[in-house]
Amino acid sequence: MSHTTLASLPATPRRRLPPGPPWPTAAWNTVRFARQTLSFLQELHERYGDLVTLPTVLGPWTLVFHPDGVRHVVQENHFNYRKGGISNQALRLTLGNGLLTNNGDSWLHQRRLIQPVFHRKQIVAIGQLMAESALAWTEEASINAGQPLDLFQEMSSLTLNIACKALFGADMLAHKERVLQASTTINHLEAQAFYVPGLLSLPTPQRRRLYEARNTLYTVVDALISKRHQASTESDLLTLLLDARDEETGESMTDQQVRDEVLTLMVAGHETTSNALCWALLLVAQYPDIESRLREEYTRVLNGRAPQMGDLPQLPLTRMVLEESMRLYPPAWAFARQAIAEDEIDGYRIAKGAYVLMFPATTHRHPDFWERPDVFDPERFSPECSAGRHRFAYFPFGGGPRVCIGNQFALTEALLILATILSRYQLRLLPETNVIPEPLITLRPRGKLLMTAHWHEELA
Repeated sequence: MSHTTLASLPATPRRRLPPGPPWPTAAWNTVRFARQTLSFLQELHERYGDLVTLPTVLGPWTLVFHPDGVRHVVQENHFNYRKGGISNQALRLTLGNGLLTNNGDSWLHQRRLIQPVFHRKQIVAIGQLMAESALAWTEEASINAGQPLDLFQEMSSLTLNIACKALFGADMLAHKERVLQASTTINHLEAQAFYVPGLLSLPTPQRRRLYEARNTLYTVVDALISKRHQASTESDLLTLLLDARDEETGESMTDQQVRDEVLTLMVAGHETTSNALCWALLLVAQYPDIESRLREEYTRVLNGRAPQMGDLPQLPLTRMVLEESMRLYPPAWAFARQAIAEDEIDGYRIAKGAYVLMFPATTHRHPDFWERPDVFDPERFSPECSAGRHRFAYFPFGGGPRVCIGNQFALTEALLILATILSRYQLRLLPETNVIPEPLITLRPRGKLLMTAHWHEELA
C-alpha cells in the first residue's frame, strides 16, 4: 500500500482515535509485537500511517512514527507526557527513582543536582580513562590470539569497566564480573516483563531471579557508598554525586537517591554504549570501502599512535559511522510516555492515560526523511547532508527536556573506542554467525556476535 504521512492524512473529527488494526486482533498483535517487533512496527507504519492505535491484551497503545508527533510528545507538550506504563514499572523495580524513571518536580530536582556531573570538564577528565581502557583492551592476549571473539561480551565488559572506573575509581574492579552478570539478567527479565503482566510483581521464579540480581547490585553499590563516606579520597563520579548540592536549597541527595542514579548510569549507560559499538563495528566490517577510508583518516590524524579525546574533532568519518550505525540500530530503540490529560496530534485524539510509544528504530528509517533508508551510508551525517534535517528524524538519545543526560559521555566513549580498535584491527564476522537484532530493553544482537580480529598489515 502507499505510504501515508501526517501531512497527507485527511481531515478527521477531533474525537477520533488514530487508525490501526481491528480490536479483535489484540492477542495476535501482542504476539507479533513480542516475536517480530521491528518488522511488525514497519508493517504497521506502512499500512496505517504515522500515528497508529494498536490494540493489545495490555490495552490500546498509541504508536507515533512521524518526527512531528515525536516532537509534540517529548518537547512541545512534554508537560502532558510522563514516564509511565508497564515499561517504566519494570525499570523502577531495579533502577528505583533515578532520572530514567522519575517524574515531575522530583525528576527536575534530580536533574539539576546531577547536571554538573556531566559538565564538559568532567567528560574531558574521564576521556583519558576511556582512551587508556580502550588501548588496554586491544593489547590483551586473548584479542591477539586469533581466536573468535564474542564481540558483544567483549564490548559489554569494556564499557562496564569504563563506567565502573568513572563512577568508583579502582574500588569496583573486584566486583566487575558480578555486576556484568547481574546487569545481563536484569535486561532479559525486564524485557520479558513488558509482555507478561505480573511476571515481576507476582511471586514467580523470574521475580526471584530479578531480585537476586538487583540485590547483587545494591550490595556492591551500597558498600562503595559507605566506603566513600568514611574516606573520600577518590575524584570520581560517585564523589561528585555525593557532594552535589542544590543551588537554591543546599540539599544533597540521600544515599538511596545516589544509589538509584549510580545504577541508572552503570546499567543503562554501559549497555547502550556497548550495543552502539557492536553495531558500528559489525557494519564497518561489512563495508571494506568505508573501512579503508577510516584507515586513511587514522593514518592522517594519528600516524600510528593511540587516539586521545583531543583528536576526536579531526576524526569526522568516525563520528559519521557511529551516527549512521545508531540510525540503523539505535540502542534505545523505543521511548514510552503516558498522557496525563487528553491531547490531540494531527487532529487525532490522544486519550487521557494513553500509553504512547515512539520508536527511533522505525522513525530513523522513515522514507520521507531518509533516502534508501535501509542502506548504511555514513555520508548522511556530513554537515552538508545534515543541514535542515528535521530535529526528530534522528533521536537516538531522546529529546526535549528529558534528552539523555549522559549523551556526550556515551558519544565520547564510543568514538574513542571505535578509533582505538579500528586504527589497529580489521574485524571479520565468522561466516556461520547469523546476526539478528533483539529488541530487549536495548537493541542488541541476539546470541553471540562471533568475530575475529586481525592486525592491519602495516601495523603487524
